[in-house]
Amino acid sequence: MAEPFTAPIDNFFNPRGVAVVGASATPGSPNNQIVQFAKQMSLNGKVFPVNPRSDEIVGLKCYPDLMSIPEPVDLVVIAVGAQHSLGVARQIARRRGEKGDAGAVAVVTAGFKEMATAEGEQLQSELIATIKASGARIIGPNCQGVADTYNGVNTTFSVPPNTPKGGVSVISQSAAFATSFLRWARDQKLVGVNKFVSLGNMADLDFRDLLAYMSDDEKTKVIAMYMEGIVDARGLIDISAKVTKRKPIVVIKGGKTSLGTNVAQSHTASIAGNNDIYDGAFRQAGVIRAQSVAEFYHTARVFDKMPLPKGNRIAILTVVGGPSTICVDELVSTGEVSLAHFSDELKKEAAKYLVASANIGSPDGYIDMTASVNPKMHTDVLRLLMNDDGIDGIIFMTTPPGFIKDDELAAAIAEGYNSVPDEKKKPLLSVMLAGNAVARCRTLLEEQGLPTFEFPDDAARVMVNMVRYSAYRRRNACQ
Repeated sequence: MAEPFTAPIDNFFNPRGVAVVGASATPGSPNNQIVQFAKQMSLNGKVFPVNPRSDEIVGLKCYPDLMSIPEPVDLVVIAVGAQHSLGVARQIARRRGEKGDAGAVAVVTAGFKEMATAEGEQLQSELIATIKASGARIIGPNCQGVADTYNGVNTTFSVPPNTPKGGVSVISQSAAFATSFLRWARDQKLVGVNKFVSLGNMADLDFRDLLAYMSDDEKTKVIAMYMEGIVDARGLIDISAKVTKRKPIVVIKGGKTSLGTNVAQSHTASIAGNNDIYDGAFRQAGVIRAQSVAEFYHTARVFDKMPLPKGNRIAILTVVGGPSTICVDELVSTGEVSLAHFSDELKKEAAKYLVASANIGSPDGYIDMTASVNPKMHTDVLRLLMNDDGIDGIIFMTTPPGFIKDDELAAAIAEGYNSVPDEKKKPLLSVMLAGNAVARCRTLLEEQGLPTFEFPDDAARVMVNMVRYSAYRRRNACQ
């Protein structure tokens, strides 16, 4: 007997049709939200709710079972109770045999191996074995599946259909963690997303498979991962080392402590592994490991928005002394970054634009414009720093003065940054210290692709990560 044809992973992100088995007609329920989001994001309208007790759900014809859907269905969402999931798995196997589709299966249902019971483990084994025997691939169980902003796919109940498009692809063992990232960033246009994958228990597809797929995905510029553990850690590092030659991977890993490991095991049945070994292996493979949630969020999105620095010489431009001290401490403490050297010519030129009390070059690489600034000064000095080939990146810090309007300041910064051709561009990270009072200015900059931060140490850590990844690429002669 011939082996069943193994479906490609692309079925998850480019399906001809999506079936939601266990769809609900009850507004406000997760299984109703899945259908609503799938419908709202679909580009071809081929979303098929399945529920034998309903005729229509969110305006879509509802089918009693998978076999009765007359059109091609490449992606099946299992959202029934765990005790009914095996029945759906058998329908998938039958559909694969008779119609040749249903190659991608997202099992949203929970109640399997993560329960740490013999029954849960047995049920998961039977479910996965039944589906895999048909050649279909599985994400989950205990997950939210996938979303693709460009191809119009969404099997989740938490990724908003109006999520901005961009170059960040997210792979996460925690749907809540990943979707909180997207919701945090949405209003201020902080991040643009390409693909989203919630892996859950990883009973079939895991990080290795998705990394390999996204390595070849042209719209993915950076891969952001939240992970708790993986069985084949060696395989993960091997594939990561190949992917990082092409695009950055940013990871935050849970389970650093024994108690954290216990939480991870109850969440996704994962074994977190030795934290120090992961630390060293990630570094060797060129994976950027974030130590905090803020560092993870910001590093991933800045890799998408900014070019890499060509070296480690960073200039500080500021109007705020105290936060600048914190920023410089954080920046140079790793030993991987140094402040840029300002030539006499640059210092003389900067002095022409600023007030006499401005501090230019003490210490070297540092300019404090003082509070006596206007928008044109920002543009002129940024233009000067952007044009200097002895500077590889700039961190700008301000509490925007009340006498400069948000629009004027944002326009001045953007004009300074865009004063050089693309090939001379370097990362510019702008720290706006005043919380909600500067929200509009930050949004105006983010809309133009210029990343902003609330705190100086966050910006410094991101700049270090960019310098570190750039150095890794140079060491490995990456194109």
